[in-house]
Amino acid sequence: MRAEVNLVGLCCSVPQLIVYSKVKKMKENDVLEVVVERGSSQEQDVVMVIKKFGIDVVYTDEGDLRRYVIELPRARQKNLS
Repeated sequence: MRAEVNLVGLCCSVPQLIVYSKVKKMKENDVLEVVVERGSSQEQDVVMVIKKFGIDVVYTDEGDLRRYVIELPRARQKNLS
C-alpha cells in the first residue's frame, strides 16, 4: 500500500506523532511519503523519527517542500512491534 501524509503547516509534536504512528503500522511492501516544509522544525522531527526506526533517509525536493519516501527494510519490519 502506498500512502502520503502532508504535514505542511503542522507544528509541535504533531508531525512526529503522525509519522511514528504510520511507520509503526507499516507492513511489507508499504510505502509512506511524508511531505514537509524544507528546513522547518517539522522536518527535523520527521527525520528523527525515520532514523529512530533505522530507516535510510530518502527524499526529493519540490520547491519549498521536501518529500520523504519511507520503505521498511525487511529485517526491521518484525522489530517495530
